[in-house]
Amino acid sequence: THSTRRETTRTPSRPSSTMLRAVLLLGLAHTATALTIGVGPALQPRVAATVMMAKKAAPKGKDVQVILTGEIKGLGSAGDLVAVKPAYAQNFILTKGLGKMATPEMLKQIAEQQAADAATKAEALALAERHKKTLDAVFGSQGLFIKKKVGPDGAMFGSITASEVADIIEERAGVTVDKKGITTPKLKAVGSEVISVVLHKRVEATIKISVVPATL
Repeated sequence: THSTRRETTRTPSRPSSTMLRAVLLLGLAHTATALTIGVGPALQPRVAATVMMAKKAAPKGKDVQVILTGEIKGLGSAGDLVAVKPAYAQNFILTKGLGKMATPEMLKQIAEQQAADAATKAEALALAERHKKTLDAVFGSQGLFIKKKVGPDGAMFGSITASEVADIIEERAGVTVDKKGITTPKLKAVGSEVISVVLHKRVEATIKISVVPATL
């Protein structure tokens, strides 16, 4: 009887080492699967986003803006703003001291200067158009008369110069014109000729020039 009781209260035997390793491997496999399914996909978008940001920050082949400090044949002259490939800017333009990278401040100054130049050009064009209207109103179809000494046959002594025409225009119409823009009359005797007066590269007036004897 005593022997039977001792057998009943005996502690169960421990699991074998083989069984423990199997359980451990099964647990590790389950944990790895959970990490792959639950954590992996959450990390992947962050990595992809980082790569995309890096590509946007330093795009390959994108042109850079350079302000030339010297002339480069086929590209521009000193003061020009040009767009070139980064490698060309770094290896040629900057290395040879022919330009400098355009900063935001420089670009702002250039934009302001371009706006001022555009306004000046627009005003010059408007002024030339007003001057043309003035010349048309003052000289009209009759034109401008110039008195010259002539011979018995009507031949004119001397010639009419552009400077002379410019002086008469300023005196009678109050418009100052560049004598270089006046077509020199070819008159050699009493008669008339229509000349052109360039007031602007886009504005040109015409005036009838008539030579009359100085005695009249």
